[in-house]
Amino acid sequence: MRESMLRNGFVETDRVDACDFYIINSCTVTRNADRDTRNLARHFNKINPSGKIVVAGCYAELDADRETLSAIPGVYRIVRNSQKPGIGAVLSGEEIKCHLRKTEAGNAGVEKNILTITDFKNRNRAFIKIQDGCNHKCSYCKVSLVRGPSRSRVPSEIFEEADCIIKKGFKEIVLTGICLGAWGMDFKGDRFESGGKMDLADIAEEISEIEGLFRIRLSSIEPIYVTDRLINVIKDNGKLCKHIHIPLQSGDGRILKLMRRPYTTLGFRQLIKKLRREMPDIAFTTDVLVGFPGEDDGSFSNTLKFLREIKPSRMHIFSYSERRGTAASGYYGKVEKGIISKRVKILLDLNKEFSSEYTASFIGKTQSAVIESERDRKGGCLSGYTDRYIRIFTDGSDCFKNMLVPVTITGVDYARNAAFARLDNGGIM
Repeated sequence: MRESMLRNGFVETDRVDACDFYIINSCTVTRNADRDTRNLARHFNKINPSGKIVVAGCYAELDADRETLSAIPGVYRIVRNSQKPGIGAVLSGEEIKCHLRKTEAGNAGVEKNILTITDFKNRNRAFIKIQDGCNHKCSYCKVSLVRGPSRSRVPSEIFEEADCIIKKGFKEIVLTGICLGAWGMDFKGDRFESGGKMDLADIAEEISEIEGLFRIRLSSIEPIYVTDRLINVIKDNGKLCKHIHIPLQSGDGRILKLMRRPYTTLGFRQLIKKLRREMPDIAFTTDVLVGFPGEDDGSFSNTLKFLREIKPSRMHIFSYSERRGTAASGYYGKVEKGIISKRVKILLDLNKEFSSEYTASFIGKTQSAVIESERDRKGGCLSGYTDRYIRIFTDGSDCFKNMLVPVTITGVDYARNAAFARLDNGGIM
């Protein structure tokens, strides 16, 4: 959206109180996300009543939500997800449609000059979106309603964007999508330059062959897409981070069925065992949803027991939020907020325990880390993340910022759920 605006003659400004346009890219995964969007719109209207507020993103996608947003003072326009790549033309009065074309894959895609991103201002990582939409219908999730079915971006456009980003000097590329593991499945047997049908493992490996010192991280992948081929590529390819994020949501079989998740605890356990058999020190992170309708004390106890079995290196914990239009919104057995808060606290403590234990296992070991452009505000140290997603703090000069460097873990920073480290070999990879 930034690049679309700049191409159409708009100029960015740091004067928050003197903008002509304010663009809010909204999320609608939770009620809190919806509320944050509304509050932000009211905030911009308060500090600059003459500014035009534009709300884009998933909360702006459904008609009922669009009506709610349009009623907020100062909201000038609602932009659907399909219009976001051409938002600069939309706001300059040159309404255009993102015409679909047949790519070399026979797959409908948006025009190349609208999709390609060339820079990530003020970021240390570049995110390349290779897939959109979701074919799954998890009972708690609104995403499939606002994003539509799974759609894959063709390899030539992905490679072009990756090559551009790498030449800009980014040291970490994150491949991302709404349902990342489904990339390539909608090509229906189309063949590419490689001579055969491609999947996530193939596209990651092809990107890794681009010349330059960089690494590739995969964003969240549903367990049903973690294939033996993908595991082997992560294991054997030196440019792929040894880190995989696989959402669990619940460790109770009954709740997983109510959630309409396409796996069992048995299958999930076997997958994690396979990953660790191939890569004993791989970082496995996950999501856990707390307070889903019907989650009683027994269900939560089963989740705790299961988590202690699989021991993620880090967990993202979030509370269930009822979403209009989802199956779970009509379920009985709503969990009280107070109970949800207590369970979240238990899981946060467990997360700190798992994370600290995993970090401690790397003391004395050398890892690669991307150093961030901003120093830690508390201690003034350089900070960054290893390929196994361990946050590190280290001493060093500013010349290491935005660099991929070797570091040795020297200790655990329990207060910040991170690690202390030292730069090795003068910071040369």
